[in-house]
Amino acid sequence: MITEMTKGLIKATLFVLKQQGDAITTRMYELLFEKYSQVKPLFANAPDNQSKILTQSIIAYSEHIDDLSALSSALEQIARKHVAVGIQPEYYPLVGESLLQAFREILDESMTDEIISAWQEAYFFLAEQLIQREQELIAQQQT
Repeated sequence: MITEMTKGLIKATLFVLKQQGDAITTRMYELLFEKYSQVKPLFANAPDNQSKILTQSIIAYSEHIDDLSALSSALEQIARKHVAVGIQPEYYPLVGESLLQAFREILDESMTDEIISAWQEAYFFLAEQLIQREQELIAQQQT
């Protein structure tokens, strides 16, 4: 579970995410593809507005971090898309690292160590939820 302190810190970043989200996600993809070129082919058929889609997903996550059931339909869609394109569990830490670095670069002083830690906790919590659902979907396909 996500701690209450983390939830509060995530919600506190909502305003800046709405202002700088596109810059953060654009930078995240740049970092991801520079450092981990092996994941770039997974995005070959991604829509042109993929970074904007991710921005909206991050904002929605921030808004609903107290009640993730509000995102269940969106998370199911994401999990199904990940299975379809072959996202593997080991890719989540690569994305997480790139996202946190993008937060640091774009938001600079406003991203304290405490806020980075909160986002790390929140990201990996959500990643675990997606990985679990993706593995369930894969198991269903194999039966």
